[in-house]
Amino acid sequence: MRLSLVLFMTVAAITLFPGCGTAEGELFSLEQGVDVQVGGTTWLRTLITAFDSENPEPHYKVYTHLYDSEGVLPITKGPGGKYPHHRGLFIGWRETRVGNRALDSWSRAGSDTKAFACQQWDAWKELASNAEGARQTALIHWFVEGEPPFMEEERTLRAFCPGEGLRAVDFTSTLKSLGGTILLRGDPQHAGMHVRMAQEVAENELETHYVLPENARVAGEDVVEGAWWVCASMPVRGRRYWVLHMTSPGLPSGIPLYSIRKYGRFGAFFESQVEEDKPLVAAFRIIWTDTPLDMARCEELYQNFAASTGPEAP
Repeated sequence: MRLSLVLFMTVAAITLFPGCGTAEGELFSLEQGVDVQVGGTTWLRTLITAFDSENPEPHYKVYTHLYDSEGVLPITKGPGGKYPHHRGLFIGWRETRVGNRALDSWSRAGSDTKAFACQQWDAWKELASNAEGARQTALIHWFVEGEPPFMEEERTLRAFCPGEGLRAVDFTSTLKSLGGTILLRGDPQHAGMHVRMAQEVAENELETHYVLPENARVAGEDVVEGAWWVCASMPVRGRRYWVLHMTSPGLPSGIPLYSIRKYGRFGAFFESQVEEDKPLVAAFRIIWTDTPLDMARCEELYQNFAASTGPEAP
């Protein structure tokens, strides 16, 4: 289903996605963002609506939706609902320290001590598709309203089919300081790269289950130690999905801490710093499917990801 208020423009050649039957893959440009479609079925939608100081709440974050098996509606959450700042595939840190200032690039929740940092799409550096899948790279500026940007991000999403019945997107964020050292700090619930499932998941928490690696340990506050991946499973609009979140073994800070909330927000927490002459690169892979994934299959998929990143990953 197309959004009627949006004009589409094909910006990449039709290609074949190996392992996905004969479906044709296309990448479309929208005024508000970019869709990735396969055989006319939407897989992903990245939202880039311009920041509006008079109505900042819907537009202060760049994020990407995962779509349902039919390609009709997202299975991830946008603005509103429980914790409105949780949206699709997103990244941020509650304690983003720029010089002597502490900024919040995770949410816009009330704070007497921190300014709120926004993310604004600036340009598409790449929109392409080929026999391996579809790829988009956005130039994103991180800024405080009314001030010049303090950090620049290149966010690359690569959509592809890793196997029958599976959909995958590689999420790679390259962060560069625009002035001095930036410290990225927070906690497992309020920092890192996360996924937030549809609002209805929060209204049916008992239906949410997590699959974890064999040697992982769940500590307090739904924090998972010793895991490079977690897999969430929950029904959305009557169909159960499995969503596998994986972190590249090349993450500069080492193995992350995972957060696994029953209301459908899960992801990798890590802390690092960003320099003008030393960008931070963090890479993740998300696989989603309506076919059950058990621990062994998740581990196999993770090992495939780890091998693909190489020894200098990400």
